[in-house]
Amino acid sequence: MTEPLSILNIGGHPKDAILYAGGTMARHVERGDRVTILSATTGMSHHLQAIDDYRDSGDLPDIDALIAERKQELINAAAELGVTDVRYLGHDDQVVLPNAQMVNDIADVIGEIQPNIIVTHWPYDTVAAHALATQMTLLAIEAASTIRPGSPYAPTGGDTGGESAQLFYHVQLGRTNVLEQLNLRVPNTIIDITSTFLKKSAAMNQFKSQHYGEDSLQQRKLGEAIDGGMSAIHSRVTYAESFIAHNPEVYEFLPLSDYRRNLTNRSPEEQEKSRMQMLLVD
Repeated sequence: MTEPLSILNIGGHPKDAILYAGGTMARHVERGDRVTILSATTGMSHHLQAIDDYRDSGDLPDIDALIAERKQELINAAAELGVTDVRYLGHDDQVVLPNAQMVNDIADVIGEIQPNIIVTHWPYDTVAAHALATQMTLLAIEAASTIRPGSPYAPTGGDTGGESAQLFYHVQLGRTNVLEQLNLRVPNTIIDITSTFLKKSAAMNQFKSQHYGEDSLQQRKLGEAIDGGMSAIHSRVTYAESFIAHNPEVYEFLPLSDYRRNLTNRSPEEQEKSRMQMLLVD
């Protein structure tokens, strides 16, 4: 595809869109695609630093200041990827339930940017804010295709936006429990993010409210465990992000990417080096 794509990357919390798809977003920015990152909630339930401070001191913090901090963390993290369009809807995430206003807010973004691709969580993720963000996104896709009183955007149609957008779900588990295992997440789309992995690491380290940062080992551990895991190893690349496409794609012929063919044509030594190297080292 030669025309730039419009991509909407949605996370239930501020960190999520980058944790699960940041390297892929950076690759699309480098290619000239238009990327929008959206956080449906404030992420205050995951402001771990503030929770720790409150537990230790008993002093109630300035909630508005903490919300502003979480928003700025997301803006700073997106900037590390080259993303300048950040939407922070600011809904409460303490008890997340399907919310008509949140659906309309997401639908307005869809109507405005008319994405070709929407990236979001696995629909059965057992982190409530993750699964509900996806459920509301699916409702928002429907809403963006209808006439909504008060919406400044006409129903989307044609080749972009609304129901014609392709969805990609994250493959990584939200939590480790039996419910997560009942719906298998077998990736059918894997993106090599080796070239943008350090950008993603720098982006994740902006979330100091969740104990990330240059002086923390958290991103180094997660980077190797998540992005350097079995999907990357089996794909013969150093780091990868994995997704499941919601809709079957239509082709003229059975698809086989040139990228995959080039990877398999490398020498055994080159393949071994790619699988085993680690970029986040002392």
